[in-house]
Amino acid sequence: MNKNNYKRNIAKAIIVTSISLLTLTSCSKVTGMLTGTSDETTNIETTTTETELLIKPISINAATAKMGSINSSIEVGGTVSSGNAVAILGEATGTLKNFSLKVGDIVKADEVLAQIDPSRPGMNYKMKDVKAPIDGTVIGVTIQEGSMVAPSSPLGYIEDLSDLSIKVNIIEKYIAQVKKGQTVEITFAAFSNEVFEGTVTDMDPTVNTQTKTLGITIEFEDPQSRILTGMYASNKIIIKTIDDALLIPSTAVFAKENSFYVYTIKSDRIKKNPIKKGLETYDWVQVTEGLEKGAVIVNTRSSLLGDGASVSIQNKGAF
Repeated sequence: MNKNNYKRNIAKAIIVTSISLLTLTSCSKVTGMLTGTSDETTNIETTTTETELLIKPISINAATAKMGSINSSIEVGGTVSSGNAVAILGEATGTLKNFSLKVGDIVKADEVLAQIDPSRPGMNYKMKDVKAPIDGTVIGVTIQEGSMVAPSSPLGYIEDLSDLSIKVNIIEKYIAQVKKGQTVEITFAAFSNEVFEGTVTDMDPTVNTQTKTLGITIEFEDPQSRILTGMYASNKIIIKTIDDALLIPSTAVFAKENSFYVYTIKSDRIKKNPIKKGLETYDWVQVTEGLEKGAVIVNTRSSLLGDGASVSIQNKGAF
């Protein structure tokens, strides 16, 4: 083999070796890339699963903003009492006759309740009638038939139990908000499903210096005579009423610092909506700005809620 052919063969061998090495390297890279692609695919699948979880609709209940009546009130307790008891007086000295009154008897004004015999030994006098001073119920009897009585001796006491009132004490903070004539919603434990209507009829002229409260008198009617003196009454004094208020459930209102907002729903997505509140009760809030009648809002507390989140309404047809 001459020198030129030898050199030629050496060059061919180097080229073949280089090509082989390139091919192996390329295959190795391709294999690595494929392996990497497999890993990346796994990562993509994992990411896709997480994304699907993130965009899964949040199950919520919804409500609509509607027009209605709302009032603000002051709630305070008190005990039922009636007017002052009126004494039954004989207005004569003598022996009590024909007296059979019992506690609980209902009497009418000027009804004859007993008689007093003013006779003395050897002298007979006309019997003196004892009459009821007012319409009412006998709440006490202090003497028995046959006893000696004097004009100043009470035979018993009568109260008009249909003229009931409740004395309550308002703390100084609320005094300026209470006025005569305001309506009061009254409830009793014995009649928990019924509301009795009362009225603020009187206010003490001065504040109690020790308790810093003002005495308020509430009168109400009990035509069926079911309420007894001494019963405890829960009283809601209505201080302001708005008949055409835009109302939403109090559970739909969210707060951050000194601002309030709701989440409105449109096309199954929610949007943070700032609002301003007016009157509010335990169940309802009046919206004065930021919302319109008929707006559909989220009525569920959830940490997942956020601007733009997808939701699924669970109580469709219930609002």
